[in-house]
Amino acid sequence: MNSRKRVMFFATLFIAALFSVISVAYAQDSASQKMVSMLPDDVLFFAETSGGDALKPDFEKTILGRIWNDPGVQSFYQQVEQSLMQNAQFESVMSEAPAYLKMAQSVVSLVGSRPIIIGAAQKQTQDGPPVYGFAIIDAGTKKDAISGILSNFEAMADEGEIVDVKIGSNTFHGPKDAGDVPAYWGWVGNYFVFAINDGDGLATKYLDSKTERQLPSYFQKSSITNDALAVYINFEKAFSLVKSIAHMEGEDEQIAIIETVMSKLGLDKMKSVTSRIGFSGSGVIADELINVSQPLTGLFATMKPVSLDTFNMVDSNAVTVSAVNVDVAGIYDTVFNAIKTAAGEDFAEVEQGIAKMEEQMQFKIRDGLLASLNGKMLFYQMPVDITSMQGGFVAVIGLKDVKLWNDSIAAIGKIATAMSNNMVQVSSQEMNGRTLNTIAIVPLALAQIMPTWTIVGENVVIGSSSAICIAAADQAAPAARAKSIRNNEIFQKATANLPSNILSFSYVDSKAQMTQAMRALQQIWPMATVFITQRTKISLPMVLPNLTNIIKDVTPSVQYSFIDEQGIHSIYKGAGIEPSLGAVAGAALGVGILMPALVRTRQIAFRMVTGTNLSGIGKSMLIYANDYYDEFPPNLEELAKKMDLNQKMLESRRKPANFKGPSFIYIPGQTVSDEPGNILVYENPEFCSDGVNVLFVDSHVEFMTKEQFKAKLKTTYDRLKRRNPSLKMPEIKFKN
Repeated sequence: MNSRKRVMFFATLFIAALFSVISVAYAQDSASQKMVSMLPDDVLFFAETSGGDALKPDFEKTILGRIWNDPGVQSFYQQVEQSLMQNAQFESVMSEAPAYLKMAQSVVSLVGSRPIIIGAAQKQTQDGPPVYGFAIIDAGTKKDAISGILSNFEAMADEGEIVDVKIGSNTFHGPKDAGDVPAYWGWVGNYFVFAINDGDGLATKYLDSKTERQLPSYFQKSSITNDALAVYINFEKAFSLVKSIAHMEGEDEQIAIIETVMSKLGLDKMKSVTSRIGFSGSGVIADELINVSQPLTGLFATMKPVSLDTFNMVDSNAVTVSAVNVDVAGIYDTVFNAIKTAAGEDFAEVEQGIAKMEEQMQFKIRDGLLASLNGKMLFYQMPVDITSMQGGFVAVIGLKDVKLWNDSIAAIGKIATAMSNNMVQVSSQEMNGRTLNTIAIVPLALAQIMPTWTIVGENVVIGSSSAICIAAADQAAPAARAKSIRNNEIFQKATANLPSNILSFSYVDSKAQMTQAMRALQQIWPMATVFITQRTKISLPMVLPNLTNIIKDVTPSVQYSFIDEQGIHSIYKGAGIEPSLGAVAGAALGVGILMPALVRTRQIAFRMVTGTNLSGIGKSMLIYANDYYDEFPPNLEELAKKMDLNQKMLESRRKPANFKGPSFIYIPGQTVSDEPGNILVYENPEFCSDGVNVLFVDSHVEFMTKEQFKAKLKTTYDRLKRRNPSLKMPEIKFKN
């Protein structure tokens, strides 16, 4: 890596560390509002946080803060971190990883403690991109520490590669040969600034200003006063910029099509999006605004108010509840018309394809299935009962036309059955005066998940099993409304003072959900740790932290959206556990998916290192033969002695620590005049399962599968037997 690239690499690492702060922060304000008031003009996007110093007191009062500061959680985290850092040294090609990880960790920890804002803004220019990027940190009392980290980064560059850059009245540092996209970094008072493509210092315009600027309008109307995270995107300005660039490039026709499509979708009415997250008491508050011009059109116009009476159909024991009211057929029409606009004359083929598909399936999509729906959709989850193992999901969907729904679903069932080779079966049965329709999909059925639906009035009730469906259908009947979640005191408290015109609503009994998630995780965790340790040598704690004393204080969360003259608002109030549980579940799923890939990647790395070692042995063989009349040495030990080889070169990186045999098998008695395709040295198959690295007489190295290797080894011994008939090929045993 040359010096210029190295400078840019560490600059990128620094910015990546800043972004990682934003990605893990949770939310707050006064310190951050000060940062927002110093933003440059014509901002297109920014993300900011008040930083750990300002957020810590409020964060520690929350459920999330209590979990993080729990001694058991801290001990668990430290054990995992230590194991990962030790494992990062498993491979010579990754020997620098721990150092880089520690460097990034220290940067994130230090920078994350202070208010920071990262963004992009528009600039007027006749040459180069009309956009510049910036990152600004209010260093405060941490200025000396941040300066120290910055000096360490700069010291990694070659002498003379970082020079002084004069921007207005300030002097910054930057790469010597910045090219067409200049970059600079440095200080304006206590503010550290990093900017790209900002030769005029626009990012620093208000940093040393004595004038107090008014907060932007999108920040003034919010209950959050100290952002843990705030994000703003100016779609109107960004699209205007895109149009001007497209005009300069002669792409007016394409932009006209995009404008028409956006108009069809109603996205031309969207001006900006502002999202803010903060801490309040023991919980988290999130406040998002999609600033949309009135009247709403396109996709926005398909949203309809949700009545709280809908929740009369929800069982009082439900742990999650959500409801929306959208014109599904209207969404289809809106998207369909937008595609038609974009496709132009080619859309005729799309229409023909849809018509042909509907003819084969014998049902209509738009005028059948979608036309049967009235837009009201309710979803809830029942908790798992440890004794009966009952639990599952319910959907209650409003219908315009019951017969049209039944006919459409019946047609879909026939197609699914015909195409699945009996892996899908649809059946119906009468029970308690209702017709229960069940779809059995073999893999799901084995897990006791068999979606079942029945009609109750003007709704179709769908349950994840027949028992759940029957119970949900009983609850959806008017006579059972007294047992609904509407009469649950906790639900009533959580839904008090909601706006009358809500467009969507979600409720989560976070305590029950977290209890259920922890029980499930505790059951599978010991087995998961054993699997991970066996496959990766990463040693994880087998006992999870006990969070019972914290879980008992967890309160429910609500999330809802509504519309006013500003646009569409989305509000979240709760413990913040739901995103965390989602992250845990996503991480667990990611580990399950990626673990085999990570294991495979490590094995490939080991394989490559072993191949490199064999290649070094091959070169030493040729040097030895040149000194000893073209003959190769009698054994590898003699080679190592005469050529003064490092002992590590004679070892396979894939050899297990407890394996007693040799790493490499040598076939003696050959010379450089023998067949170039003869095998000379090969990796010991007894600790290999997928194949072996092989060194040939001509000194090249290949990785060969078991079958390829066995065939090539037999050919080698067949040739050598012509000279020495008593020579026997060894029995080859690969690791099972």
